Amino acid sequence: MKHAVYLWGALILSMVLIVALFLRVVRLDSQVQSLNQPNTGGLVALQDSLKRTQSDLASIKELAPGLGEYMTTIQLHAGKLWFAAKANNWQLAQYELDELKETMEAAKGLNAEKNGIKISNVLDSVLQTQVVELDKSIKSKKQTDFQKSYDETLSACNGCHTEAGYKFIHIVRPSAPPVTNQQW
Repeated sequence: MKHAVYLWGALILSMVLIVALFLRVVRLDSQVQSLNQPNTGGLVALQDSLKRTQSDLASIKELAPGLGEYMTTIQLHAGKLWFAAKANNWQLAQYELDELKETMEAAKGLNAEKNGIKISNVLDSVLQTQVVELDKSIKSKKQTDFQKSYDETLSACNGCHTEAGYKFIHIVRPSAPPVTNQQW
């Protein structure tokens, strides 16, 4: 009899364990099924975030300077470079040349194309040729070398303007300082 009570107890305990395991399997199956369902709430949030980012990027692009602004800045540095070299202020001339190079590099980043001319390629070519010669002439501190390389740089710029359909933009040696509040 004692043995039968143990047997019934073991049977009841086994049944409880089987029911508990069955419930656990059902719960796990439900969790697995929910993982297989698309998470539309997260997807919608991700799509909204992407739209906001695209809108922000478009706004930033509108605020960024265009090719014309970069070219005007290049012209300003070229004018200041001319007057610094004419005054034999070679340190200022080097500084202005470095600023000119920096602006040209930034303009290259626009990847602009005008009338089939890839402006970035032209800027890169000028940087590797005429601007290198300008740099050498500043380091040599020779007025004749500087004037020659400066004129060649202007010629390259004007050639690009012509090829890109902007022949009316013709840059020459400056006759007056671009700013009046700087000591040359």
